[in-house]
Amino acid sequence: MTDMLRVISYARVSTGTQAQSGLGVDAQHQAVDREARQRGWRVVDYITDNAISGTIPTRCRPELRRALDRLARGELDVLAVARSDRLARSAIELLQLYERAQTEGWTLAALDAPVELADPSGVLYIGVRALFSEFEARMASARTREALEIARRRGVRLGRPSRQSEAAKTLAAKLRAEGRSYGQIAAALTEAGITTPTGNTEWKRSSVQSLLRTIEHDRQAQALADSHADRQPED
Repeated sequence: MTDMLRVISYARVSTGTQAQSGLGVDAQHQAVDREARQRGWRVVDYITDNAISGTIPTRCRPELRRALDRLARGELDVLAVARSDRLARSAIELLQLYERAQTEGWTLAALDAPVELADPSGVLYIGVRALFSEFEARMASARTREALEIARRRGVRLGRPSRQSEAAKTLAAKLRAEGRSYGQIAAALTEAGITTPTGNTEWKRSSVQSLLRTIEHDRQAQALADSHADRQPED
């Protein structure tokens, strides 16, 4: 048992609904469990970042950040995920995680990879898979814009395009849902290194209030767009 690699299973779901149901999380951890049994690994912990988009930098994800710290200290040997896009949808972020694993002496295991990530072919896979993840994310964003444009043509007033970053909106929404104050959210955004729409590195209470209004506006606009899309005939 002492020779078995110590694994931490990481899962991520993007929406609050997924987090509450637990279905997406359970499936991801169960996939890691099955693979661990086949490889003779020992899963010692299961962690999940709930309601966090894959576009959010790893440094802004509390559970993943703690897992990486434990791996760096040598407390664990393997960071395992059911799919590589659970870690990141950015090619750069995914490659940075791979480089960190190599430097610090632990293993990054993505179960959807057909190769060992420690091999040269694994580096190629990570790059290609991450590029596809970015493409999928951009396509989803394009579909959202198309739906919003349909709503605008119907006369729905949607306002000006938001200059708020997706990272800021996702983190702020999560913290607000947890009951954090405007001041606490401002401090967290500042600490995470996310800039305001005007490029400031320090967030104020007023900036957070504006950000949260944008989030609510986006939610209402998306609901209108989704309502219209649901009424369209299928292709």
